[in-house]
Amino acid sequence: MTVTLFCAALALICGCSDAVETAKQARIAPDESVTVAQALERYPYFKSITWSSREEKDGKVIVEALCDIDVAANCRGVSETGLKLAQRDVARDYLLARFVVEGLPRKVYAQEARHVTQCASGTRLGFSDPKYLRAIYNREQVRFFCLDGLNCPGQAANGLAAPAASASPAQPGPTQPADTQTTAPKAP
Repeated sequence: MTVTLFCAALALICGCSDAVETAKQARIAPDESVTVAQALERYPYFKSITWSSREEKDGKVIVEALCDIDVAANCRGVSETGLKLAQRDVARDYLLARFVVEGLPRKVYAQEARHVTQCASGTRLGFSDPKYLRAIYNREQVRFFCLDGLNCPGQAANGLAAPAASASPAQPGPTQPADTQTTAPKAP
């Protein structure tokens, strides 16, 4: 009982109990002059950002930022017809950025940046690339986001894309715990 109260008091005193806020305020590579939240919020091709956290079995805390992609804005160079075809069977396009929060004082590390196309059929297609986070910090367009929807089941039957089996399946979607937060990026 005494140990439990001591640990709770220590967490309150340290201000370390909110892993999401810790990750949002962290300053990490590739640009330590801005916080993680600032880098994601200023990216001009995100419509909204939803933050969540979970603790894994080994005690590691994972914070996820699910960033909905404004595909039309990011893909201005793609023909309107091509974009409509690519998005026809897509329910959602997002970037999932995962961060590890650990230790006292809290340290934050980027774990993964993954583009996920959630198809209307429920299939999730995904691709992780460490360059995504650098591109977002630099506010660069990521053209790969534009036509990934052509790999959704339904398109292949029309002869418009390769079979979905050739795409790498994404990991299951992020959990949505009670501490989920959604923010809209600020205009550039």
